[in-house]
Amino acid sequence: MTTWYDVSDLTTWTLPHLTGIQRTSVGILNGLVAHGLEPRLVRFDVARRSFVPLDVAELPAAVRTHLPWAAAVTAGGPPTAASPAAPPSRRWKARERILGTSTTAGELRIAFREFKTAARQLRKQSVRWAKIRVCETTPLKAVTPRMGQRTKPATVAPPGDASIVGPGDVLLSLGASWPIPGHAAAAAALRAGGTVVLRMIYDLIPVIKPQWVDEPTVYRVTGWARNVLTESDHVLTISRFSLSEIETYCRESGFPVPPTTVVRLGDALESCHDQTPPLPRFAPRRPFFLCVSTLDVRKNHRLLYDAWQVLANRDPERCPDLVCLGVPHAYVTDLLREIRQDRTVNGRIHMLNGIEDAELAWYYRHCAATIYPSRYEGWGLPVAESLGHGRLCLASSATSIPEISRELPEFFDPFDTHGLVALVERTLRDSDWVSSREAEIRSSFVATPWTRTARQVLAAVETARAAKQNQRAA
Repeated sequence: MTTWYDVSDLTTWTLPHLTGIQRTSVGILNGLVAHGLEPRLVRFDVARRSFVPLDVAELPAAVRTHLPWAAAVTAGGPPTAASPAAPPSRRWKARERILGTSTTAGELRIAFREFKTAARQLRKQSVRWAKIRVCETTPLKAVTPRMGQRTKPATVAPPGDASIVGPGDVLLSLGASWPIPGHAAAAAALRAGGTVVLRMIYDLIPVIKPQWVDEPTVYRVTGWARNVLTESDHVLTISRFSLSEIETYCRESGFPVPPTTVVRLGDALESCHDQTPPLPRFAPRRPFFLCVSTLDVRKNHRLLYDAWQVLANRDPERCPDLVCLGVPHAYVTDLLREIRQDRTVNGRIHMLNGIEDAELAWYYRHCAATIYPSRYEGWGLPVAESLGHGRLCLASSATSIPEISRELPEFFDPFDTHGLVALVERTLRDSDWVSSREAEIRSSFVATPWTRTARQVLAAVETARAAKQNQRAA
């Protein structure tokens, strides 16, 4: 019996840092290794329509840098993260020498960053369109099921070439596999052939909140989610809130809720490198608040913009800076344009992406507080990350976020601009309150190691394996 760990979505990772789902995949893999399990890595080959083995050395350097155990099995010594030729601070200073430090120079840099972001979005959308137009193999009809619409569960497509994953083996597929054509059907086919298949659903946002994503994503994730829910031996999810959404969706779609386990995500990410925070490419000279999140409609950066308009109009000189770290997603172009053109706040709100983990640690260490305004989450990892750094977190009270900790963040309604403004102003004027809250966080918050998450995954594996054996014996 072999345990196979699916890293399909990690094999093409291009960013210099890991985001939420990828952090989870890597964290759980590290936790399994720490427990003495040696899972073999596997990826889905779209052309062959089957899972194939993968050596850890084949993973991108930005992934390997967070797998400390991989150094022993990777030729050429410890992996190194992809990094620029010059340190970020030197590169930033070089840009200032060339472009200057005027407002016009700053707008030029922002415009160039947005041009690169738009180019990436165009490339991603082109690839998505091509996959759906040419390569999509899902057997579902091109109709997006709605909440409450009773439809038959997805059927299992026949496998392609013979897979190395066999009967009695375990396949752990915990990553973002929905963009990969044929992946879901191939995993379901393995399960039908006797493999114990466990898959992860982080949330059902594209399925039940289609207004926040593009149509191809709604279609793709809906087909994938229905396959996972009907063709897995066991489903993992990341919060009680996500579990309740899964239960509601299954009930309204007319199929039973699969065996499901809620696992608590770890709060930290291991690295092979020194994490002493260097001076980042952009270091605010004023008190600043930090928001770590992809720039997405549901992440609610619009509320931050509205709050900073209020702060800047009340007292332009004392208005703090706001540093938002994240990659722009769909439907935020207009908001970014508004911020860039709004002279009231465009010198106070800074949108950055491509920030490496060591730089992120500097921002956590030096911010006045963190803010997480999301309207809808499956978990909310940046909130846990902020508490793990011992920093005050002003957090949205929506959906799953209070499950991280109900006492330690300062919660606000994600639709209440003035409620957030009041918290920001109190943070700035009441240093004793901030110090006491952070002392409470440091003494009370217990970070969750990935070994704990991995232990919950292993328990789910044993449950699924026993259920499969009972089915065979029946």
